[in-house]
Amino acid sequence: MTKFDMGAAWDDATMLVRAHLPLTGVLAGLFFFLPGMMMALLGPAPLSPPGNVTPEQLNAMLIADLKQQFPWLLAVTMASTLGSLAILRLWLARAGTSVGEALLFTLAMIPTMIAMFVVQSLLMGIAFLLLIVPAIYLFGRLAAAYPLLADRNIKNPFAALMGSWQLTSGNGWRVAFFVFLFLIVLIVISLIVQQVTGIFGVRGSIGYLIGSVINSAVSAGFGLLNTAVLASVYRQLAARGAGDIFQ
Repeated sequence: MTKFDMGAAWDDATMLVRAHLPLTGVLAGLFFFLPGMMMALLGPAPLSPPGNVTPEQLNAMLIADLKQQFPWLLAVTMASTLGSLAILRLWLARAGTSVGEALLFTLAMIPTMIAMFVVQSLLMGIAFLLLIVPAIYLFGRLAAAYPLLADRNIKNPFAALMGSWQLTSGNGWRVAFFVFLFLIVLIVISLIVQQVTGIFGVRGSIGYLIGSVINSAVSAGFGLLNTAVLASVYRQLAARGAGDIFQ
């Protein structure tokens, strides 16, 4: 059994981001940056509670805001998932590939990805009901599922999930800590950036547009790095060579 090395995985992730950055950057812009900009400019404005709002009113406003934002959040999530799979295909395809082939591969994988997204969501929902610790562990055990789809062209979502479970056997907590720690850092930095850009101007102003560009660019960068983190986990556990990326 391979013992997961977080330091080596991080080095591999940053190497993947640097390698062929112009090509993967185009995909990151298409699937990470543009959806974020569209949501910021065309999506519903977040509801702002008045100063004298009661706890009951605040709760009702939060639920109403979630309902109006949910379709946009779902669309952005699906776009970023498609982008991640296309980038993973570029990085992990054993015979080498092109951007066009990676996009066609991703389109053909949409039914599989939808099914896997639903199954993962159900599993994570059950795990969260059992408390956050089982959810974090499950998150780590399933971290290699999408890289498996990209590398081995698996059409069965259950086979990909089981394959990830087998690959991470004995390393579940290490992988979970590595991926979860990165996501926490990502969320904290993103929130700080959003707070700073929030003072640039209100919706409809030039300042708001500039702030949206910055927020979307940061989100795209983190999306690309997050994809590399998942790829590095898979490459290490599947014993893929550091130089084994697309040509």
